[in-house]
Amino acid sequence: MEDDFIPVVFSTLTEANGTQLWKLLDGVSGFIWSVAKHTKVHLKPYIGYEDGPNSHAHLILSVPADELGRFEERVQDFKAWKSWSFKTLDFQRWERGHDTFGYVLDKHTPLLPDVVCPKRCRSCRKGVCLHSQS
Repeated sequence: MEDDFIPVVFSTLTEANGTQLWKLLDGVSGFIWSVAKHTKVHLKPYIGYEDGPNSHAHLILSVPADELGRFEERVQDFKAWKSWSFKTLDFQRWERGHDTFGYVLDKHTPLLPDVVCPKRCRSCRKGVCLHSQS
């Protein structure tokens, strides 16, 4: 976890039992993109997944410190169930003090985070996203 990104959401996205891994991860990717488009902030998702009989993924969504205010305003009217319809979803505010990073990244198969850019800023649209460059 980097200092300039602040965790804001913990989420569990569950598919039907036995769902193929590619379908689960494709759905998770679409869900993250929906959050980024709606809130118009950069997101750094930490993803841990389990495939097989109990197909699900856990997410910790982090936003840059300079975009936290915009996220707080816009997430209030985000309807998570519309982006993950007909499946099981838990979308809640991230709380300090819980070992969510340990649970998501150590007890599940982790995916390395890559910043999702909503292309809101002019520099991002020109291909010079400051948050995506490490």
